[in-house]
Amino acid sequence: MTTISYIPSSDSDKAIWLNNFTTKINTYATALGISSAEVTSLQKDNAMFTYILNLQELYKQTLNNITSYKNMLKHAVGQQHIAGVPLAPTLGTAPAQVPEGIFDRVSKLVKRIKSSSAYTESIGQDLGIIAPVQVFDPSIMQPELKVTLDGDRPHIKCSKGYSDAIDLYVDRKDGNGFVLIGRLTKPDYIDIADLPANIVLAEWDYKARYVIANNVVGLMSSITSIVVKKS
Repeated sequence: MTTISYIPSSDSDKAIWLNNFTTKINTYATALGISSAEVTSLQKDNAMFTYILNLQELYKQTLNNITSYKNMLKHAVGQQHIAGVPLAPTLGTAPAQVPEGIFDRVSKLVKRIKSSSAYTESIGQDLGIIAPVQVFDPSIMQPELKVTLDGDRPHIKCSKGYSDAIDLYVDRKDGNGFVLIGRLTKPDYIDIADLPANIVLAEWDYKARYVIANNVVGLMSSITSIVVKKS
């Protein structure tokens, strides 16, 4: 059995966790000796972290739109037509500035909470500060691929988890089916293969399987597809 952190690893899950913690902490603040100033500070941290994640996503989608617009300017794609030039995103008003180290601060606060004589397991469960215990079973491990475009190149990301590597496969729809790209020991990979000279647009499929100590284990991932355009 393995105990993992009560704070999730991904930024999106961190935002959900922090919002739950911030929303519910006021219920227990008095009993746990947490001041109103500390609650206010936590609320500001939560507002800023949510705002920055939303801002990042706005710019990411805008960059994708600009890249697609640029590619269609260079080469016509089927019956598709370009609309107006992509516009910069409209930003909401930023919340009050906070110091760096949001999750450093909240971790210290959680340590204080757990040392309080008023702390109970039910409080910990409600605040989301009790780390789950996972049973490690390699036979059911299954990679989850995330494929996006980095410029014009497919960018494949996959958490290694408890594995040592992943075997990554691609089907470029060239009649060869899925072929092994390689055994990857890092969590992301940019596919630099070029489209054939006579192909402007193609959909490539990716899948992967985990590797532990040079042995392939667990389940093959779901197939994840992305449209690739000639630059």
